[in-house]
This record gives sequence, structure tokens and C-alpha cells, in this order.
Amino acid sequence: MIPLESSKHKSSATESEEFHPIIIHKNNSFCVYLPEWRVSGVGSTLEEAYLKYEHNVSEIEANAVEFGLYALTPEPYPTLKKTAILQKTGLYLAKVSASVFVVVLMLVLLLPNISASIRHNLRTLVPAELTSPKYWAIQFPTKMNERLGRLKPEEENQMREEWSRLLGRTVPIFDPLICQPQKKTKNNTSEIQGVKR
Repeated sequence: MIPLESSKHKSSATESEEFHPIIIHKNNSFCVYLPEWRVSGVGSTLEEAYLKYEHNVSEIEANAVEFGLYALTPEPYPTLKKTAILQKTGLYLAKVSASVFVVVLMLVLLLPNISASIRHNLRTLVPAELTSPKYWAIQFPTKMNERLGRLKPEEENQMREEWSRLLGRTVPIFDPLICQPQKKTKNNTSEIQGVKR
């Protein structure tokens, strides 16, 4: 089968859609066939087959115009075109799936190296003593008490004043968030720190 490019004459439908008929040679005869329209022309020579093919196409077009067949039946070409789109979409999805599979496979294979690298970098950034519970339970309070013990009395008073001022400013912000027990009043209404219900 050989696709035929019409050089002499193209019908209006084949010209607009750019259909390409196929030539079939069998048993010393030729067949020119347009799969999109299911139209053919058969003859002992290629030229005779092509003339019959053109006659059949023009007859179909004339009938379509005369009887309004274009409005009644859609051309089969879009369904054939859809299969090509489905094939291209399937090929695209296969490529994407293969790429995702390769990336996931590489990540799984390299995961031990990645986790070892992250652990190594964390060890260099965070000292080992800070990750030990013993440090936070014993050593940190000891170091803080030693440093606080070296403070002069006026520095200690200044620190207490600053902390009490800081707590005085921040506690009212968090007061509404803290659940407090309800107090019962005389007239059996519950009251939460001055807010009556």
C-alpha cells in the first residue's frame, strides 16, 4: 500500500482535511482507497483507478450537498483522528510513567546515602551534648545555676525586674487561651475571671 498524493485535482473535502488516498496493487489491478471516507476506485491501470476514485468522491460530495447529508452524518475522520490522539496520549503517559518510575527507583536506591548525609550534617551542626537527655536533665541546670551564682546582687535584682516586667506583659496575652476553673456565684451563673455567662 502506497499513499497517493493527488497532483491533478483535489476535491474540496479532501483538500480541506488533507486526506491521502492509499494505492493497493493486487492481481494486475489497482485500487485507490480513502480510508477516512471509505471510498475507492478500481481499475486495470493506476490512472483508471484514480479517475474512478475521483468520480466516486465527487459523487459523494454532490449527494451530500444535494441532500444535506453533511448535517445528518458526521464524517468518520474524527473518530480515526481520535485513535491517533489516544495513541499519542498513551505514548506520552508511558514515557511519563517510565520517568517517574526511574526517579522513584533512584531515590529508593540512594535513600541510605541521603539519610547518612543528613545525619552527618546534623551532627556537625548540632553538638552531640545537646542531643543527650542527660545534658538537659543535669548539665544544663548546673551550668545555669553556676552562671546565675556569679551575678552581682544589683545584676540579679535587675534580672528579676526584667523577668517580672516581661511576665506581666505576656501573661495577659495568653490568659484567654488557658482554661480556668469556673467559679459559682450567688445567682448560680458561672463566671470565668470576670466574664459572666
